Amino acid sequence: MELEKKLRPYHVWALGVGIVLVGEYMGWNFTVAKGGILGALLAMIVAGVMYIIISICASELGSSTKLAGGPYDWVRLFVGPGAAAIVGLGVYMEYIALSAADAIVVGQLAAAYIPGVNVQAVALLILAILTFINYRGAVTALTLNFFLTFVAAIAILLFFLSTVTGIGGVTFHVENLFSGAIPYGMVGLFAALQFGPWFYLGIEGAAMCAEECKKPTRAVPLGQQAGMITLLLMAGMTLFVCSGLIDSGKLGASVYPLFEAAQNSGVGIFIFLLAVGTLFTCIASANGCVNDSSRSWFALARDEFVSDWFIAVHPKYKSPYRAVIFTLPVAIGFAFSGYLDQVITFSIVSGLVCYVMIPFALIRFRKMYPSSNTLIRPYIGPLQPYIAMFAIVIAVVIMSTFYWAYQLNLIFALVFYVVAYFYFSWRYKKMKANRKVQFSWETKLGWPDPEVQLGQKAKANGGANDGE
Repeated sequence: MELEKKLRPYHVWALGVGIVLVGEYMGWNFTVAKGGILGALLAMIVAGVMYIIISICASELGSSTKLAGGPYDWVRLFVGPGAAAIVGLGVYMEYIALSAADAIVVGQLAAAYIPGVNVQAVALLILAILTFINYRGAVTALTLNFFLTFVAAIAILLFFLSTVTGIGGVTFHVENLFSGAIPYGMVGLFAALQFGPWFYLGIEGAAMCAEECKKPTRAVPLGQQAGMITLLLMAGMTLFVCSGLIDSGKLGASVYPLFEAAQNSGVGIFIFLLAVGTLFTCIASANGCVNDSSRSWFALARDEFVSDWFIAVHPKYKSPYRAVIFTLPVAIGFAFSGYLDQVITFSIVSGLVCYVMIPFALIRFRKMYPSSNTLIRPYIGPLQPYIAMFAIVIAVVIMSTFYWAYQLNLIFALVFYVVAYFYFSWRYKKMKANRKVQFSWETKLGWPDPEVQLGQKAKANGGANDGE
């Protein structure tokens, strides 16, 4: 049974921006704690360049393959099964950890204003409700995301315009930009990069609804690129506003910096708007994360890396409902840890593993299928494969910055994914003998199997593989 194909470009935009916009409302400010205002600015720019490239790669790969697994399927088709499995797992853990971080913030926001409220109870309630909404299908979930994300984005825009123009009574403190500009020198600037991805973390997930789009060749590139432009603008506005309204020392430790900036402005309408925006964007992000993590797990199950029990599609709602339900206990485990920065760190490292492999998959795709073949390339990104190589370098550099303060987190995450690689490679070898079609496009897309095509090339060249 196939997934329902009803999503349009605004759904893709809502999925990508909905997941990521929470990064403007919280989490990014840990860059200030590491490197001050200049460190945050550098982190925003460097990470922004990487994500622009990742977004371009995702647009090309997503619109060409049109599969629900997103990065997992791209790496599966163009790199190999073991690497694909750890990317699928990485995407799953990235979004699960992100949804838990969102739920923690909602719980903390509720506890700050409602005496006696338990943070973990609120987190559990939010995750359970969103799991049920995604159980009902992607159209319902992403239509909700569009509304929530639109309201949260408008709140940032209005707050920024009021701060810049002075209309509305918001007073911007220019001295804050200089007093906490670079408190820890060059080392601080470099260390700040580790939280830079939080401005944009998860935008590649917009392409993961390709299999459920009505016209994926149009919806994926349009929604993905529009989403990236939105996030770049929102990130710049957020950094500017918060830096001028919150002292850098307090900004680096804030749980919800935009809301705190609104409180410091003393303007009631903006306090209300940014409170609503914080709540809405956390819910939208967690909602999108449930959607994307379940699709990644569904893709792993479809290729038997995990139990094929998860490939069931609901007869009425056309959702991978078992994969959706399975996100709940894992997200609860992260949320109940209560350590926001630790959860964010694991989500970022998991994302960086994918950001090394997505551009590499694009490079392999370009090599296997040259640009002259436009039938399977409805969208062709510029300056490839050079910018893809550059994105890999940036991802590795950002990952190396976790040496400061998060060495154990980095080591644990890398060991986790190395072990997963060997396990999934072993599992693939075990099941290979029982499978008639090995990672072929033929049954799903009607295109030639890359492995078969490469074998034909090797025979034509007298056994040589041309480096493929």
